[in-house]
Amino acid sequence: MTRAAVQLKPDGPVEFIEVDVRPPGPGEVRVRMAAAGLCHTDVQALYGGVASMTMPPPAVAGHEGAGVVTEVGPGVLGPAVGDHVILSALGHDGTCEFCTDGHPSLCLRSLQLADPRTGNGPALSVDGTPVTPFGPLGTFTEETIVPAECAVAIDKAMPLDLACLVGCAVSTGVGAVRNRVTVRPGDHVAVLGCGGVGLNIVQAARRAGAGSVIAVDVSEEKLAAATAFGATHVIDARHVRVPDAVRAVTGPFGAHFTFESTGLTDCMVQAVSAIRPGGTAVLLGMAPSSSALALDNIADIILQEKVITGSLMGSGYSARDFPVLVREYLEGTLKLDELITRRRPLAEINEAIADLKSGTGLRTVFTF
Repeated sequence: MTRAAVQLKPDGPVEFIEVDVRPPGPGEVRVRMAAAGLCHTDVQALYGGVASMTMPPPAVAGHEGAGVVTEVGPGVLGPAVGDHVILSALGHDGTCEFCTDGHPSLCLRSLQLADPRTGNGPALSVDGTPVTPFGPLGTFTEETIVPAECAVAIDKAMPLDLACLVGCAVSTGVGAVRNRVTVRPGDHVAVLGCGGVGLNIVQAARRAGAGSVIAVDVSEEKLAAATAFGATHVIDARHVRVPDAVRAVTGPFGAHFTFESTGLTDCMVQAVSAIRPGGTAVLLGMAPSSSALALDNIADIILQEKVITGSLMGSGYSARDFPVLVREYLEGTLKLDELITRRRPLAEINEAIADLKSGTGLRTVFTF
């Protein structure tokens, strides 16, 4: 038995209850969770919005976590018992055509692992009923079973309550800058949405040498945090037209790169409008499945050779990227402590969800 934060009814509250956890099967490891972060995507998974992420109850959300391996299943070559690991929502086989073509975040194996009908099935159950995990993880539990390739071993000097952030907010934000595009010294960058992901875009763009890093949000708290993370300019989107405000900083052509992390289609349109000819708008925020992006002037996209692209989980390779990000934190070149607004026990998950929906704070981390 273990305890987990489980949604038992559609659209109902999450309950902190005892559940059964099975032994690890072939290719799996058991992880005693130490910390898990709450992401907006978890709320979408629990309460709808993105059809491909909807989880039939009973369900356990969470895709940002870190812990210690306590048992390994048959055929596992790594990680080993006792290893400290960051969990990754994406597993990579390194051999499919997407991995070998330089797009490991699109790995076919990741799609398979995200489907609970494949592999060894759900790790948790309530009174004999399988609990649907979020993707291959479901980190809102004191103990879980995950595919071995989704548990990335890290330096044991790394605090696990900070390490969990690397699994999504940090790798998604930093990775979008490092892996999806190439920000050159002197480039103008605008970041729309300065939550956990957006702040990591800010610090990565600043470290890449961007000439200006423009933070855009409607929260004074988040804009202040963006300044601490390296933003050179801030824009309160409540009071201005964002593309015009961006051009007031960059000059008449606009930003070389915009990054949109809110998942709001209006913000996505603004991100496209704010880039210069030849510029790139990177969309990271997960919009509802019914959303459509309505652009005012398609001819501008063609005539000005603008690029609109997506980035999934930082477009990276977790086995490579997670240890690097951990090392950067330990060396003092990557901010993580400042991302955590509040630490809570997992039993307070509904309060944390309410904070997230209201826009309060940056990141809540559950500690076990």
